[in-house]
Amino acid sequence: MTTITRFVVAAWTTFALVTTASAQTAVLSSLDVQKLVAANTPDSNATLARHFTALGDKYGADAASHQEMATAYTANANRTVGGGLAVHCKRLSEIATQSAAAAREMASYHDKLAAGASPGVPRDAARFDSGKGAPAPTATDLHRLATAAHTPADHHALEEYFTTLARKSVAEAETHKAMAGAYRAGVRKGVADPAAHCDRLATLATDAAKEANEAATQHRQLANVG
Repeated sequence: MTTITRFVVAAWTTFALVTTASAQTAVLSSLDVQKLVAANTPDSNATLARHFTALGDKYGADAASHQEMATAYTANANRTVGGGLAVHCKRLSEIATQSAAAAREMASYHDKLAAGASPGVPRDAARFDSGKGAPAPTATDLHRLATAAHTPADHHALEEYFTTLARKSVAEAETHKAMAGAYRAGVRKGVADPAAHCDRLATLATDAAKEANEAATQHRQLANVG
């Protein structure tokens, strides 16, 4: 990589980091997105429009960074390595560009809802309204909502959180079960069987999924009561 290329990459990386940091100030957690979607008020839709605008900017900055890296890798003297990496970076840039366009479409959609219009639903609305691209809620976010939850929107957001958690726990349990089976098939006589540890982890993940599903059910009921 030439000195000029290094300078360009460094300068662009600095720009992308600043742009991304600025965008992230308006990006909400996935839990907040779900809560605002459930509320479906003019104010909540206006806030969601700002969230998706910022998310689109973040994806856009990611796309530009990956494209710049692809250019730098292409210019690398070691084409065997650089060329392959350039292909991956270019594809990442294309994916981020598509995500940016989808997020901005969501911003326009929620802007129109906030204004009282009835726009057509974007193709990716279900995924983005469920929190795609948004950071996971922090412990503080969860504590805040759990202690103050009283509206249907609050309970629907927590229901979605626990449902997602249950799905992850089920997937984790399946992974540990598969590992246990693999260990049992290959374990040698006289060697400590690690399958027992995987069995234990699978059981814990299954229990976690059960508890999360029950919590989701309770919040669903509370949402209907509210």
